[in-house]
Amino acid sequence: MINILHKQYALIQSSRAVVLNFLETQVGADVNTPVPSYDNSTIRYLLVHNANCYFNWLVQFASQQSVEFANNENFTTISQIRELFVSVDEITATFLQNFEEKMELPINGVLSRNRQATATPLQLFTHVTTHEFHHKGQIMSMCRLLGHIPPDTDVIRF
Repeated sequence: MINILHKQYALIQSSRAVVLNFLETQVGADVNTPVPSYDNSTIRYLLVHNANCYFNWLVQFASQQSVEFANNENFTTISQIRELFVSVDEITATFLQNFEEKMELPINGVLSRNRQATATPLQLFTHVTTHEFHHKGQIMSMCRLLGHIPPDTDVIRF
């Protein structure tokens, strides 16, 4: 199973690269433009939120280690956000390595406000990756609303 998850994550990285390249070359400073249809959120905010989701679930919850979350205000360029996702890639690789033989072993963790939860590493990995794709769709919609026609960012691109 772990080999499949590594291959799946490589596909996610490839899709993410298309998104970041498009944002850097076509959208530019508009990544910082509030979009009224999205409660005045920005593309930058959603990208940093995605990274923080990985930090929260794959480090803080799964490994029960404290983590310093990325502050949205510190990431205003795609170059900075790329560096943030280098950290995401590193923690994802560590997570997959640490749970290689335990992907279906339940982890008991603590959520905000000291709520208890249980999830398997497979569920956590699935959650963070599908969460990223959910927001990727929102980001592409935000680009359209800002007047930028996005490329195909699916895992399978034609």
